[in-house]
Amino acid sequence: MAATKRVLYIGGLAEEVDEKVLHAAFIPFGDITDIQIPLDYETEKHRGFAFIEFELAENESELFGRTIRVNIAKPMRIKEGSSRPVWSEDDWLKKFSGKTVEESEEAESAAESASTNTQEGEPPVKKGRNNPQVYMDIKIGNKPAGQLRFLLRADVVPMTAESVLLESVLFICSPVENFRCLCTHEKGFGFKGSSFHRIIPQFMCQGGDFTNHNGTGGKSIYGRKFDDENFVLKHTEPGQLSMANSGPNSNGSQFFITVDKTDWLDGKHVVFGELTEGMDVLRAMEAQGTKEGKTKQKVIISNCGEYV
Repeated sequence: MAATKRVLYIGGLAEEVDEKVLHAAFIPFGDITDIQIPLDYETEKHRGFAFIEFELAENESELFGRTIRVNIAKPMRIKEGSSRPVWSEDDWLKKFSGKTVEESEEAESAAESASTNTQEGEPPVKKGRNNPQVYMDIKIGNKPAGQLRFLLRADVVPMTAESVLLESVLFICSPVENFRCLCTHEKGFGFKGSSFHRIIPQFMCQGGDFTNHNGTGGKSIYGRKFDDENFVLKHTEPGQLSMANSGPNSNGSQFFITVDKTDWLDGKHVVFGELTEGMDVLRAMEAQGTKEGKTKQKVIISNCGEYV
C-alpha cells in the first residue's frame, strides 16, 4: 500500500504548534507512524503546515465510525514510489509556502471581529485583497441591460481560498470562494449563460441554477452541498447577496440578490456579499418579475468574472 494513501496535509498552523500538539490532536483517528513539519531555515520556524502519516489508510478517514471527507496529500507529478517530500517541488512552494501562519492569524482576527460586531450590528467593510470583487453582465430579453458589481465579504465569511487551493487539503467550504469561482469558471463550470429563474418584485432576484435553469439544479465547486458558515451579515437593504438553500446547511450554487429589506431571512440564509454598482440594472431585473416569480422576459448572465 502506498504511503501517500495514509498521509494528511494540515495547513494554517500557528507558530506554537509542534509535533506533540499535532499528535494529541490527531491520535483519535488512529495510530500515527510519522509527523513532518517542514522548517524554514532562514527563520528557524516551521512553514505553517505539516504532514501526518497514519498506520492504516482507514484511520485518516474515520472518527468514531463517521467518515471524514479528506483528499490525499499526494503530489500528482511525483511517481508512486518516490520518497521526495511534496514541498521539495519549486512550483508547490511558490504557490503555497506563504499561505500559512500569517493568513491564519488574519482569518482568526476577522472571525473575532465578526463575533464582536454581532451584538452591535453589521461590521464595516474591510477593504483589501481578502474581499474579492466580481461582476455579472446582464441581458434582458435580447438586449444588454448593464453590469452588476459585487463585493464579496471574505472579512466576515472568512473560510476562503487557502482552504481549498490544495487538492490534498481537508475541505473547508466558503460561499465567498464558491461564488467567486463560479463567476470566473476556473473550475470548468459556472454562472455564465445561466438565468435568473425566479424574480419577485419587492423581494429578490434568484439565480445560480446553471444545470436545470429552473431552481432544481446547480452545484457548488466542492461537488456537494456545504454548511452555513455564519449569519453575521443581515438582509438589511437592497443589493444584499445571499445563498439560496433548501434548508439548513444545504448551500450549492444558487443565490439571490435582495431588492428590499428582507429581515425574515436572517439566520436562515448566509449573506456573503453586497452590490456596489448596478442598482439601476437590479431594478430593471426586478421589473421583469411577477408575484409568482416567473419572469416576463429571460434575464441572463451573459458574462461574469472577477476584478483583479
